Amino acid sequence: MKIKDIMSRDIVTCTPTDLVSEIAQSMRALDIGCMPVVEGPRVIGMITDRDIVTRSVAKDGQRFVKDVMSEEVISVGPESTSQEAAEIMAQHRIRRLPVIKNEALVGFVALADLSIPSETAHEASQALHEISEPRHL
Repeated sequence: MKIKDIMSRDIVTCTPTDLVSEIAQSMRALDIGCMPVVEGPRVIGMITDRDIVTRSVAKDGQRFVKDVMSEEVISVGPESTSQEAAEIMAQHRIRRLPVIKNEALVGFVALADLSIPSETAHEASQALHEISEPRHL
């Protein structure tokens, strides 16, 4: 199954100059755990609830998204398969991926999206198992 067939197209984004406190409130209101950080159509980072807690709340003062976001963007294209997405999620131990085409954000796919269609349930199950395994240091 292709990612373009299961990805979410309604995406909420933020910019690097947004205040973290405002993004945290939006994430709470929308019940989401991460948000792509964009400059124009380009995704330049991701901000997660974990980024907010570990890099912002734990420090004093107001912070901008650019100060706490993860700059490495791990993504898939709309023509990627659910198997490829599941493998990327497992390898990087993440549960959500932006879908990017020609450097522009076109969708978002979550582990839950992979588990809905019966033909992708195995991939999602395997990815979740690998994501949840403790890291061996």
